[in-house]
Amino acid sequence: MWSMLAVGIFNSIMFPTIFTLGVAELGPLTGSGSGILNMAIVGGAILPLIQGVIADHIGLQHAFFVPVVCYLYILFYGLSGSKPNSERRHRLVEIAAE
Repeated sequence: MWSMLAVGIFNSIMFPTIFTLGVAELGPLTGSGSGILNMAIVGGAILPLIQGVIADHIGLQHAFFVPVVCYLYILFYGLSGSKPNSERRHRLVEIAAE
């Protein structure tokens, strides 16, 4: 039970961080970018349905592959996908210089 509560607490902390990193350096597109991120919340309503269909047809244990894929993407975004474009360009310049 405590692990399920912890997942909810950590998920609530992640969204503001993802939102802030997601709209960084968008310039005039910040409004559109924030709208897209807010629409992504719908994924929180669709993915449980997909998980339920998989649980009904294949099995409950296999259905947990859906959130694993989602958390792997969040891990990717946190490690490398969230870097602003200026940091990516700087890194590419360093690699090209070597």
